[in-house]
Amino acid sequence: CSPDVFQVALASFGVFIAIDPANVLDANKAFVSLSLFNILRVPMAFLPMLITFTAMFFVSLGRINKYLRSDELDPNAVEHNTGEGDPLVMKDASFAWSKDSQGDLHDLNISVPKGALMAIVGSVGCGKSSMLSAFLGDMVKLKGSVSINGSVAYCPQQAWIQNASVRSNITFGQPFDRERYEQVIEACALKQDLDILPGGDDTEVGEKVTYPL
Repeated sequence: CSPDVFQVALASFGVFIAIDPANVLDANKAFVSLSLFNILRVPMAFLPMLITFTAMFFVSLGRINKYLRSDELDPNAVEHNTGEGDPLVMKDASFAWSKDSQGDLHDLNISVPKGALMAIVGSVGCGKSSMLSAFLGDMVKLKGSVSINGSVAYCPQQAWIQNASVRSNITFGQPFDRERYEQVIEACALKQDLDILPGGDDTEVGEKVTYPL
């Protein structure tokens, strides 16, 4: 038997002999007990994992419940155009994070020209990230207009990483194109980081995986 079963058996038999009026452990009880310990070994080994998964299940269930009970966003709050004009435009727009709020962003007038590089600068909590969320349609529009001309790529401050390889996280479901992939690695200066990882770009990453760099 394994060391764990041996230790459990030794402790159990010791307690049994101590509390038994005759202080006797016969072969029948001993072998039946050993068989039971061996049967319970695998389920008991998975018990801590089961407790962890159960806790994660209830946390996830709470998040899904909160999401499903939240107010529906208006899909027409942001106009999507394909013609000429500035890519990002706001006119007299005000936004809130909920319908019950008085408003978190007020009377915004912004026009981002095509090909321009714009930096939004301000103190912590002044609404920089909220303004980007408003462009994406993630906030409740109270008044005004928002229009996007073309497509938008958004990189949040906290990235969501899949439990998959580095390559899968980079391609993100798109067909693998070696030439474009190498260009992305070079542009993001990731080559040295990938060389450090034990499996290169095949190294699995995710929420619970960390590697010293």
